[in-house]
Amino acid sequence: MDAHSLIALFGQETGVPLALGESGTLGLAFDAGLTVQLEHDPGADALHCYVVLGRLPADATQGGALLRQLLQANAFCRDTDGATFGLDEATGDIILSRRLELARADTAWLQATLESMVAVAQAWQPRLAAAATTPAPAADAGAVLFAMPDPGMRA
Repeated sequence: MDAHSLIALFGQETGVPLALGESGTLGLAFDAGLTVQLEHDPGADALHCYVVLGRLPADATQGGALLRQLLQANAFCRDTDGATFGLDEATGDIILSRRLELARADTAWLQATLESMVAVAQAWQPRLAAAATTPAPAADAGAVLFAMPDPGMRA
């Protein structure tokens, strides 16, 4: 399925009209105060889903300790539910990301990915807040406020 169709169909199913912008991006703001960015990568035929969680502490000791925690969480996706932590070198932003291969994607997979990303980000926010010296960036002003419909299944 192509990215534009996937997003449009997902919007229809959730009752929120959604579309990728001209640059192939869309921000979904959740009630939890998180914004999940969706970015189409046509070259890879993929949709990148990511959340900016905060900034790496400027203090080398604090930053190193936080990077160690993030790398440990990345190992075998132990504490990330399939997503990975990364660092945007230009901004110092800590990012939680996941890639959806569009050839295999459907709206159920997108919904499960978004739910997982929000849950993992929420679980990590207190840990990052304790280590960060710079607050997380504000939600994207152009983001769509989005409440995930209850799929009826919880662990």
